[in-house]
Amino acid sequence: MALILHIETATAVCSAALSRGADVVAIRETEGLVHGEMLAVFIRDILVEAGCRPSELDAVSVSTGPGSYTGLRVGLSTAKGLAFGLDIPLLAIPTTEALALATAAARPGHWVLACIDARRQEVYAALFAPDGGCIRAATPVILNETDGVEWLGEAVRPVLACGDGAAKAAHLWSGYGVEDARIRCSARHLTAPALMRWEAGQWADLDQLEPDYVKPARVTTPSGSSFPGTRS
Repeated sequence: MALILHIETATAVCSAALSRGADVVAIRETEGLVHGEMLAVFIRDILVEAGCRPSELDAVSVSTGPGSYTGLRVGLSTAKGLAFGLDIPLLAIPTTEALALATAAARPGHWVLACIDARRQEVYAALFAPDGGCIRAATPVILNETDGVEWLGEAVRPVLACGDGAAKAAHLWSGYGVEDARIRCSARHLTAPALMRWEAGQWADLDQLEPDYVKPARVTTPSGSSFPGTRS
């Protein structure tokens, strides 16, 4: 069975997991913008817990966004470094796909709205049918109380929202049958889509793969400084 390391850093959750086949054998995760400090520590810890050496890994999977600019860069650079150094495949998993598959597994038969928080009333949203098919790819959406019917289209209610923007969507679009499934980003959710890609031989291109930001990161000048800073 394939031994795969999973990295999820698209949101304020820093998460790493190790799976053997379809089973998660070790996981570490925490909330907070600590990806740069904790991701390597988590990877080391789960390998130690599972009694595995890095050389035993068959592949590494990584959440590719949309999400936090900084988090995605940290996750992808770490995944690329491991894949290159160990000469193993890199598996690229869209963040919204991983969330939708996890939600469908927990509550089958529903339409799923995967939402990544983008501040204020905006989310990066993607709509999935009950069979897992992506009906609307991830795109920036300003949530308000009038656009839900147009954006959700023919989706059968209730629509289950997942991701760190789910509570926001469920609140503003409750009138359109959107409910919070309370499923958030975690490296464990990469297991199923990563295994499918592994078995199908769908490796990512190490040189070409970039995070899917959906839209450019906002660059601002911090108060009291003349130097531009990139907001995560």
